[in-house]
Amino acid sequence: MAGAPGAPHRLGFDAIRALHNRTGLGNYARHILDGLAEVAPDRELHLYTPRPPAPDLAPWASHLGATIHLPPAGWRRPGTRALWRTSRLGRTARANGIELYHGLTHEIPRDLPRRGIRAVVSVPDLLYLTRPELFGWADRRSYTWRYRWSAEHADAVIAISSGTRADLLAHFRVAPERVAVVPPAVDPRYLAPVEAPAVDAVRDRLDLRGPYLLAVGTLEPRKNQQLAVDALATWPDGPTLVLAGRDGGSAAVLAARATARGLRSRVRIVTDASDAELPALVAGAASACYLSTGEGFGMPIVEALAAGIPVVATAGANLEDAGGTVVDYVRADDPDAVARAWQGHLAPDASSAAARGARVAHAGRFDRRTLAMRLLAIYDAVHRGEPLPAPDDLTIPQPAKDGP
Repeated sequence: MAGAPGAPHRLGFDAIRALHNRTGLGNYARHILDGLAEVAPDRELHLYTPRPPAPDLAPWASHLGATIHLPPAGWRRPGTRALWRTSRLGRTARANGIELYHGLTHEIPRDLPRRGIRAVVSVPDLLYLTRPELFGWADRRSYTWRYRWSAEHADAVIAISSGTRADLLAHFRVAPERVAVVPPAVDPRYLAPVEAPAVDAVRDRLDLRGPYLLAVGTLEPRKNQQLAVDALATWPDGPTLVLAGRDGGSAAVLAARATARGLRSRVRIVTDASDAELPALVAGAASACYLSTGEGFGMPIVEALAAGIPVVATAGANLEDAGGTVVDYVRADDPDAVARAWQGHLAPDASSAAARGARVAHAGRFDRRTLAMRLLAIYDAVHRGEPLPAPDDLTIPQPAKDGP
């Protein structure tokens, strides 16, 4: 896409997550950069990072074709490079001719405004304010100092969901017209058809026979996988439940919970599923659940919907943008409701072609090329000092907030 008159040609990005984090915020940043490279190959992408890319992400960075910038000499020690990223990066960006800078994860450099560089900042969530019990005092103080200033001084703020936008407006002094909602992009591998041999291979590796229920996400208390275990306990003849994700401290607790409820043979805890095999694991599921008590968005919901899989999710946890009106919502403390939803999903006549098509169509809204075009429109408006563009067809239908 050729840059319009007055469009910024040389774009800078905070790439610490893109170049060092394999999950969550790293995926968010990489999908943005990949999408921009696809739809606007004429724009220069400049990535700023306090240290060289992680070895396993260096090939991605090379393929992207962006220019990577490290701190100047004298600013590369552990203490000074963090200070450079927070307070001196704007000077480097100015020397590089950056016309617009996007802080992809919560913050922008403090010296950016005085360097005359317009800035956009993404806010994936404000859980440290809405769920403070999950964070230590020092972390909350640090996040408040850095993130509040960035949101209040950026020219535009990108919230990844309508719930995050509402939190921003409630907690920060940010004008509503400066806050746009642009959801994260789903990995293209989930939007592509998954061949039967790939599903069979992951079934064989994990010894999954018959239908299975799936919950994807880091195994930690906030993700609330214990609710899925409790729900299965109310369904004596139910199928296998697969809990797939990195162990964030709850794997042993969940295994013990399953054993205590007589479910050890029916609950499979998988901490070693690769990125390459996850789409097949999702596509083979009979039903998926995402029962978190608080999120910025909830991408595993979209990934399951992209495969046409029915999903049950928790209401009031900021998952409604991800699920829209095609997901069943339950309370985060109601295992019986989860079990009823699963049973409905597995009923012989439950999943019509129309219902499956609606799920796939909803997931298609999160295609990275479409969302990259939306971001470019915001960049161009910010660069020209114009109002942010209307959300047009990216408005996501919302379910009732109180669930069933």
